Amino acid sequence: MTTAKYVSTDFPIERVWELYDYNPLTGYLISKSRRKAGQPVIGTLSNRNMWKITLTREDWSTLATNYARAVFAWCNARWPEGSIDHKNRDIRDNRIWNLREADVVLQSQNKGNFNYGAIWHKVQKKWHAQIQNNGNHKYLGTFDTQKEAQEAYMAACREIGRNYLEPVLLEGRYVPAERQQ
Repeated sequence: MTTAKYVSTDFPIERVWELYDYNPLTGYLISKSRRKAGQPVIGTLSNRNMWKITLTREDWSTLATNYARAVFAWCNARWPEGSIDHKNRDIRDNRIWNLREADVVLQSQNKGNFNYGAIWHKVQKKWHAQIQNNGNHKYLGTFDTQKEAQEAYMAACREIGRNYLEPVLLEGRYVPAERQQ
């Protein structure tokens, strides 16, 4: 048996369908192998805190891939071109509605500490907005509220044609007392 390597898009989607079924309610791939037929495939946690699955070709060579990529491929009949992002930030939640193709910028926006371009300035006690594009930082201004700074950031995103997350995740997010208006 050969050693597993990172998956490329040359692994046939048809083979993924031969190996697994998919349960959209749980987000789990379901094994079709004789030994484990009907059991959910859990995967293994890599040293980079990503869930991996090993796919086996017909010649018994293996390929290791991100679990979410395999689910995306199974559901969309194609391998994703870039990375896969979990909308709700839970790497174990592989329900297809929670997965989306994402570039590095979109993924960084979906981290718990991303503030949609708004940065609190402790000395001035104001919100600053900034954006980075092609390695260049652009200062967007100083604002009284977090919402105004985020709106400036989103306007700048639209101006340069960048995708961004709508700030729906901000509802109910903890904001320290000194930052509340």
